[in-house]
Amino acid sequence: MGIIIRQSIKNSVVTYVGVAVGTLNVLFLYNKFLTTEQLGLYTALTSFPLVFAGFAHLGTPHVGVRFFNQFADSERKHNGFFGYLLLAPLFGFITFLLVYMGLKPVFNTLYSENSPLLVNYYWTFPIITFLLIYQTILEAYSRVHLRIVVPAIVREIFLKATNSVLALLFGFQYITFNQLIFGIILAYLFAVCFLLIYIKVLGKFYLKLDFSFMRKPIFKEMVQYGFWTILGGATATILPHIEKLMLPAYTGGLERTAIFNIALSIGLVIAIPKNAIASISDPLLAESWRNNDLEHVGEIYQKSALNLLIVGTFLFLGIWSNIDSIFQLIPHSEIYQKGKFVVLMVGLYSLFDMATGLNSEILKNSPYFRYDLLLYVVRFVILLVANLILIPLYSYNGAALAMLISGVVYNLIKFIFIKQKINLQPFGNHTVKVILLGIFTYGIVLLLPVFKGSFFLTLLTIFIKSVTILVIFGGGVLWLKVSEDLNRTIETLLRKFIKK
Repeated sequence: MGIIIRQSIKNSVVTYVGVAVGTLNVLFLYNKFLTTEQLGLYTALTSFPLVFAGFAHLGTPHVGVRFFNQFADSERKHNGFFGYLLLAPLFGFITFLLVYMGLKPVFNTLYSENSPLLVNYYWTFPIITFLLIYQTILEAYSRVHLRIVVPAIVREIFLKATNSVLALLFGFQYITFNQLIFGIILAYLFAVCFLLIYIKVLGKFYLKLDFSFMRKPIFKEMVQYGFWTILGGATATILPHIEKLMLPAYTGGLERTAIFNIALSIGLVIAIPKNAIASISDPLLAESWRNNDLEHVGEIYQKSALNLLIVGTFLFLGIWSNIDSIFQLIPHSEIYQKGKFVVLMVGLYSLFDMATGLNSEILKNSPYFRYDLLLYVVRFVILLVANLILIPLYSYNGAALAMLISGVVYNLIKFIFIKQKINLQPFGNHTVKVILLGIFTYGIVLLLPVFKGSFFLTLLTIFIKSVTILVIFGGGVLWLKVSEDLNRTIETLLRKFIKK
């Protein structure tokens, strides 16, 4: 777990800086300078292409992570594997583009009445989709070399900081809204170019094409795995964004999408550490399965679940205890505070997902990867049906409730499956300690005074509650020695700090 923790800490730091910039964008800059409809379009620009790219890349990033070790040979330029990663998704994008253009009348029918701005910018989505495909491919190639920090800087800081600059330029009327959209597209292009340069600097930029592997048995396995991950990966991609695809089609359109997106962005802050740990654990789990090292798989499973539960509980307490104060700080709070309970439901979903550990990563790298797809499909069906029922009734709150229901059911099924098929499970006595400590901490925070009336008093309330959570929950976790990895990491950081 040492390399996982080191890389994950660095990646988490970068990601949280990105979250800070992204929060500034969505909650303050874009919220202040854009109308709710324009903010809803911005949400669509960051959601629709992700879904489209999940299908169009043909599962290539997942194939790259799973099979890279069987091609890795620097002297032979990895046997042309990088060239394959660049070439394969091009065919997928061309197919997507043909289908996308053919379905334009359907797109117009769905969104023209409640979200006409989406129809006006129909042309932007395939461009961003193409760039996202190659950004994802290049990130996957970096990840198999255990390099996740620089790609995270590009994704989390560069792109979001560029959006900040664009928002300020638009807010002070130096550029038009059309130019802002063009600037967002240009930023994605720069991101892809930078990742190509980074891989070149790493000395891993091998454009050699070697199709001899197509005659080997492994090619059939790659195609089969790619087929399953097209469906599974695309489903996994569409799941976090399905509400943003559906909400614009209902009454309120892009305005309610904007309210949902702001609340969703706050709630999903809790899930960031899991994304970091999953990114670096993926190739290690693939190697452990290839070596049939179930002991190491189980160790990653249990330690990841415990550490993620600790961090997730800490973040959930910090966000939900301060939620009213957080909404008071953002512009147009009277509009966006309507999404308060979206934050609660998304936060609970994120916390439950983290508590069950890296179950998806374990399954998709195991001989049971086909079941991972099946479970994704089950979750997708549950989420889709729940959204179709709950969005017309409760709008964005219904979308958040659908996310919570499908997420809990999905993770419970995966937990039971892994326990029965692989005889691994992520929970232990320390899990109970973390939960009880979290409940106790929240009870104490409820007793604290709330100061209202000014910006300074709101910040004071957040500060007092946050320090209380840090002392009681954070100190309690360390004092009880719930996680050896966490205690060891904190001790190492303290020693380095003291030496300086």
